[in-house]
Amino acid sequence: MTALVHKNTSPRSPRLSIILLDWNCRERFTALDWLLQQDVPKDQYELIWVEVYDRVVDEVMKKADVVITCNQQGMYHKHVGYNAGLLQARGDLICVCDSDAVFPPDFVRSVLHSFHMEDGRPAVPLVLMHYEWRTSLLYPDGLTDTATLKDHGRWKWWPLIVNEGACMTVRRADAIRFGGFDEHRSYKGYLCGPYDLGWRLINAGWPEVWHDESVALWHFAHPDPIGTNGQRASLKQLLEKAYPHINGHALTAVEAFSTGRFQPLQENSDIWKLRMKDRRIGSELETRYADLTGPSGYSPRAVLSLWMSLVREVVGRYLTDRWWSPIRETLVSLMGPRVASKLRAVFRDHVAPRRVNHEVPADHPTLLCSLRGYNIVKVKNEYYAAPQSVGDLDLSTEEGKVHPDLLVAEDYEVLLEKVHVASRG
Repeated sequence: MTALVHKNTSPRSPRLSIILLDWNCRERFTALDWLLQQDVPKDQYELIWVEVYDRVVDEVMKKADVVITCNQQGMYHKHVGYNAGLLQARGDLICVCDSDAVFPPDFVRSVLHSFHMEDGRPAVPLVLMHYEWRTSLLYPDGLTDTATLKDHGRWKWWPLIVNEGACMTVRRADAIRFGGFDEHRSYKGYLCGPYDLGWRLINAGWPEVWHDESVALWHFAHPDPIGTNGQRASLKQLLEKAYPHINGHALTAVEAFSTGRFQPLQENSDIWKLRMKDRRIGSELETRYADLTGPSGYSPRAVLSLWMSLVREVVGRYLTDRWWSPIRETLVSLMGPRVASKLRAVFRDHVAPRRVNHEVPADHPTLLCSLRGYNIVKVKNEYYAAPQSVGDLDLSTEEGKVHPDLLVAEDYEVLLEKVHVASRG
């Protein structure tokens, strides 16, 4: 699945990116109208509309700043859509909200205030959750003023809902630092939401704050997949509950919250790259280990090879100390120093190099052994023999790989033969 950006006309430096998700289910798009009527300049925020399937709506193309389709097949995965929006977002903050809600005119301003962003100040670390009023009534025709929605008797609003399942704002940098929205298969279907990321941020020490009730969103009834409002859900809608849940919350998210986990089980590959690029490593030594494996880690084969190397190291040292050293001393005394010296040369030049594990992963220059005045080094899938007489050669650079006395081969045995030939003159 590849996200396709159909439109991108965002302000140059918005402070807030509002991500609105659809999965080919929205019957109206008035949320965009309410968000275009905010009491702050429009260049302070951007509207990102993400369709997880491939529907492109003319009204959305006209009113949203960014329009993305994810072109998913089968059961939808909202978190993949959230991440598509996150990767396109330019704001200091990202806000994931109901794409069919009614927004009060001071919503954006109040979000910026919650993060202490007045006067151009940077956002403070925070997980901001948003309340929502709900009713069994349908969206009314001709609604133009949110002030009328404050009449609870007229609209029969239910008690204020803790709507962590659909509405949340965090800093964009924090969302990336903690792996974005989890794309694990258990989040497919209806029962998921931004609380996955929010709860993991809370686990990492970020404070959670619930937004002021005076700027709660309003949400009118519509045919929904969970069968509320006295409506009977179809089998298709019921099957959108694609994975077990805890009181309507995704099992994987609850488990992460309860165990204290703060990284996703399945991280988006592009977000992983952004997160890794932001690291600040303090020494050259540590950089050797910073990019050896990629997100999947070492393969089982590589781990087995390292285990075998460890066994050889431990057993070899034990046998050397306890058995081989005394035996060698006895053999040298029996053969005499001249014969012993010739045997040592044969071992050093022909046996020892072939006992080296030359298949070890080597994304950075890795010294394998020394042979006849050459250092044998592996870099990725090539082998180099660097004369010890020339001093240090940086084989991680192209300049270091072009020294005239450097021997190169893609096969380890071929390189050893080159060293023997070169050493004979």
